[in-house]
Amino acid sequence: MKYEKITIPENHPDYPELWVSKCKAYRLIRCVDDIQYILQARKTTRLRNLSYHMFYESLLTRWSQIGLPEVAPE
Repeated sequence: MKYEKITIPENHPDYPELWVSKCKAYRLIRCVDDIQYILQARKTTRLRNLSYHMFYESLLTRWSQIGLPEVAPE
């Protein structure tokens, strides 16, 4: 029997997150390949991708109003 690594989609609630806003409306994750940051917004029970960024600085520039940490979370 062959076993394969189980992966969950990036928009799944159990996907590992780097940061969650105080109001729980936004969360920050890294993509499956660990190439880019993905900012997501909660829309009822689903998560919607808002923005993709290779560099944390560009994410801060675009989304400074939501209270992201000044240093990239690990």
